[in-house]
Amino acid sequence: MENHVGERTVNIFGKVFPRDAFICRLFYLTFFASFGSLFPLLAVYFKQLGMTAAQAGFLIGARPIVEFLSGPFWSQFASRFRKQKLLLLFSLGSLIVFTLAIGLVQPVTPYCIVYVPEGKPSCRTMLAPAGKIIRGGALGMLKAAVVGGNEAGNSGKQRQKRQQSPLVEKFIDLSSYESKDDITAGIAPEYITKELVCNYNEETYGILVSPPHSTRVYRQPAVEQSFMLLLILVCLGEFFSSPALALADAATLNSVKDTPQEFGKIRLMASVGWGLAMFVMGVGLDYSDTFRNHPCPAENTTEKNYTLCFVMSVIFMCTAMALATKLKFDDDVAQPGDVHGLVMDTREAEVSHVVAEKARARHMQSEGGGENTLWIAMKSLASVHLLLFFISVVVMGGGAGLVFSFLYWHLQDLGGSPVLFGILSVVNHVSEIITYFYTFRLINKYGHVRVMYLCLAVNVFRFLALSVITNPWMVLPLQVLQGCCLATVWTCASSYISLVAPPNAKQHAQYALQVGYHGLGKGIGSIVGGSVISVIGSRSTFVLYALICLVTCAGSFGLNKLFKYEGIKYGTGNFEEEDMDFMAPQGVPMARDGKLTDAFNSNTVVNSNYGAISQEDPTQDAYDRYVSTTR
Repeated sequence: MENHVGERTVNIFGKVFPRDAFICRLFYLTFFASFGSLFPLLAVYFKQLGMTAAQAGFLIGARPIVEFLSGPFWSQFASRFRKQKLLLLFSLGSLIVFTLAIGLVQPVTPYCIVYVPEGKPSCRTMLAPAGKIIRGGALGMLKAAVVGGNEAGNSGKQRQKRQQSPLVEKFIDLSSYESKDDITAGIAPEYITKELVCNYNEETYGILVSPPHSTRVYRQPAVEQSFMLLLILVCLGEFFSSPALALADAATLNSVKDTPQEFGKIRLMASVGWGLAMFVMGVGLDYSDTFRNHPCPAENTTEKNYTLCFVMSVIFMCTAMALATKLKFDDDVAQPGDVHGLVMDTREAEVSHVVAEKARARHMQSEGGGENTLWIAMKSLASVHLLLFFISVVVMGGGAGLVFSFLYWHLQDLGGSPVLFGILSVVNHVSEIITYFYTFRLINKYGHVRVMYLCLAVNVFRFLALSVITNPWMVLPLQVLQGCCLATVWTCASSYISLVAPPNAKQHAQYALQVGYHGLGKGIGSIVGGSVISVIGSRSTFVLYALICLVTCAGSFGLNKLFKYEGIKYGTGNFEEEDMDFMAPQGVPMARDGKLTDAFNSNTVVNSNYGAISQEDPTQDAYDRYVSTTR
């Protein structure tokens, strides 16, 4: 069906959506469902492969770093060849291929640990040879069932024979065998020693490790080889797939160019897809503790079969790839490198044009007409106050990376189950969605700097609480704080940069913010956090990060006081002129009179005085910046 302007529409439960925007909604739903069904659990999966927190953190932290290092290359590539849809499909295909490849890399399991209480009072556990398994994960099992029928039958008989053996019933997980008082949460795997396993001899067996929540025993060199291969796959996969989300955002911005405020509502489907997929995977994983293809089958272990997550992730990504063929890319659609700044323009209606005008006017005074925009952005942002704000953003990003990588790792050691992980994901994303609608009210009331102080203070409380809880279900209220805090931080930071950066250098400023928060922050948070956890455990690491947030908050507050800078005071929607002597406004009072939609619907041509502030039409600047950056 079509609406009054001839645009194709879709009717869902009596509500009419433009067809292009509806396809974008479905794309975000499936694309992020693919991520949500696997990526939050990757650290726990790597832990089950016998890796340390340092190795798992490096594998996860490498992704955001590679993504932003490859950003300029893909932006130039898209600008030169103008094949956005083809590049998007290639990126999604790369995600599918490399996700499958990561799921197939596992170290060989040569031994199991068995419990022998009777007859040998001095020998409680010992090594036993592992059973034969079918290689290749789900694909290998499918091949064995379809092609190698006899082999599959023989394998089934071997498993049945092993299960009938009295020794098989004694397979144990060392982390459940030992006293919980002797285990430091976060530290994994456990090295096999003569004191733990009576028939162990390092000269005969080599260095052996056993991950917690598993009955498997790996050779350490095999784990290290798997780590190196996984690192190569992760880096290559992220390099080839990194432009996917930016291209999808560009197509969505193009589909809602007449009503840009709809972009944020469409993008919320990402949180819906991620949260629901994680919840479904959590429930599914609780029924995957019995492996049809396990070398050390046992009932007294919390080991999970993550093959389910890889399969569902690929299915969702294939669906997203099919939907991507319907996305529209016009000749004037934004390039990947330009999308970061354009996204913030979609919420300009929530920014007071009076404050925006004065903020931009002050910073535009220093811009040179013939200078490089990157140099303009660097000069505009080169101040002590902005540097302190940027450091706070990076520290908050580090906390996001630390939680993303090691929250479930930590909760698993406390007895948390995948069902809890799924519920936590739903709570986190619901709080993010709700916060999205109220963030600007908080910013308008207190200003950007004070909101950042608040987020740092919340992180101090949140990580200190994480370090002392013993019941994993007590994390639920902390997840509400996490969703609210992370959503507020990103909105606050991107809005602030949007105000203070010169309009023609805004893309570079927003990209620097992306690199600082998502690249450096999350990447370093995962890598450094994992390295610290592998030495002192997750509880002490959370305390250490809380202290870093406290020092950052106190240091920023103290230095701003030292430079006699407190931001702009709000309440009536006006600000004092003397505050302008120090810096541009920090807050953005709510004003519904800035009708961005009307500006986008107008037929105004690009202003030759690019970025200039017009008192008669305060929305012209937003329109000019949007049109100019999409040409």
